[in-house]
Amino acid sequence: MKKYLLLTVLFIAACSSAPTANQSSEDSMGMEGVSDAPTPAHEDEAPKAAKHDEPEVKPAPVASSQYSNLNNAIKTQNDEGIYRAATDILAQNGSDARALNALAMYHFKKGRFDLSRYLLSKAIGANANMSELYSNLGVVQLAQNERREAIKSFKKALSVNGLDPVASANVGSIYVQEKDYKKGLLALEVAYSKGVRDPRVLNNYAVALTATGSYDKAADLYKKVVKDDSNNREAMLNYAILLVDKMEKYKDGLEVISRLKFVGGPTGSSNRINALENKAKAGLK
Repeated sequence: MKKYLLLTVLFIAACSSAPTANQSSEDSMGMEGVSDAPTPAHEDEAPKAAKHDEPEVKPAPVASSQYSNLNNAIKTQNDEGIYRAATDILAQNGSDARALNALAMYHFKKGRFDLSRYLLSKAIGANANMSELYSNLGVVQLAQNERREAIKSFKKALSVNGLDPVASANVGSIYVQEKDYKKGLLALEVAYSKGVRDPRVLNNYAVALTATGSYDKAADLYKKVVKDDSNNREAMLNYAILLVDKMEKYKDGLEVISRLKFVGGPTGSSNRINALENKAKAGLK
């Protein structure tokens, strides 16, 4: 297929809320044969006699106010508040998976990838049924250039929860980058349906829609991205390409091109923009 679309691969992370007290580019790299992430290993059981000799130690219960503090910090994206709330919870229960997840993503934002990865692995050991843990582990692995391992983590997240929005957005973007547009479309539709509205997701979703012939829907998405972010050069160029090359809406295409030339196109796109402009002007004659 002709290389006519710019891709913006999305790598987002999920920082899930804690429960309340009442709740318990277009280069190819094959993805065939990617297996699920391995189940965390468990230590061998100790002899029964030893288990009877040692009383079971349970973590102290976490106060509901501490979970409320974490929830509020996550909602307001208060990084230092997330750190304080998560560490307070972990002081009571060092295996609290949601607090470990929140703390891991705090350190991820600070560039402490190894520490973030360690905390996520510990959280997975405590609760292997939280899909967001695998999603975030995949994000960290991507940051460490471990692409295949990241894909395994995203696929594991989807095996735990087929509607995980972060895993769907990330793996869908990877599929689109590899020009597997049908698979990318399916995954990105899930992310979109679950409320993900990051402009990079919408751009990748529109790329997949364009590649599979859904031009009107792709145009609506590009229109939304450009309306919300008038400086989104990649989406603007893709929108112009769609209007001129695919839909032959030359007048609309020229309007988008004019705006794109005003803000400046993506690096290395000047020849492409000029070609689109010439084609659109010729189409109007």
